[in-house]
Amino acid sequence: MNAYKLAILGLILIISGCATPPEVKQLSLKQLDYLNVLTDAVTIQSEGLISIAKKLKQQSEGNINCHQQTSIDRLNQLMTTTIDLTDPKKRRELKQKILAQATEINKVTQRSQQKLAVDFKAIKTKTQQLQVYLKKIKEVQLVLNGYIQSQKAGEQLLATSVGHTSVDGFLGTINTYIPLIKSTSSELARLLNVKP
Repeated sequence: MNAYKLAILGLILIISGCATPPEVKQLSLKQLDYLNVLTDAVTIQSEGLISIAKKLKQQSEGNINCHQQTSIDRLNQLMTTTIDLTDPKKRRELKQKILAQATEINKVTQRSQQKLAVDFKAIKTKTQQLQVYLKKIKEVQLVLNGYIQSQKAGEQLLATSVGHTSVDGFLGTINTYIPLIKSTSSELARLLNVKP
């Protein structure tokens, strides 16, 4: 009988040795809290970035329009000078030159505004993509925390929260996000003209 009790005690010690220590469970919960705060901070930062980009876009559009107006005013002044010319050939040449310059100014203005719109849209899109990726990181931590608390809780979270039946399938999905996060961050840095 003593050997039987000793075997049960040994089995209990082995099983308890395999269980997750309470400190690890506490750390996992704390990391989840930290990730929630980080997600909120990045969301606010992203909204701020988009707001600043929008203001810079408006300011740049104003600068483009101001440059266009200044150029047109200069051409109008040149046109007034042209009217005073008595030589019809010189007047016609000057008018053609003025018309060509006005056309070029309008083309440059249009291209600048289009590039500005495209860059702003790209910044907004890339920022929103990073938000999605951050949510995926949070899903990974939730599932990990579930497994740390208990295997049954982890399996349930895996199935209900992220829609996977196995950790391998979930990791396969998550692994596709890592290169996307890197490329999105690089593209955003390039658009914002900052070094990562």
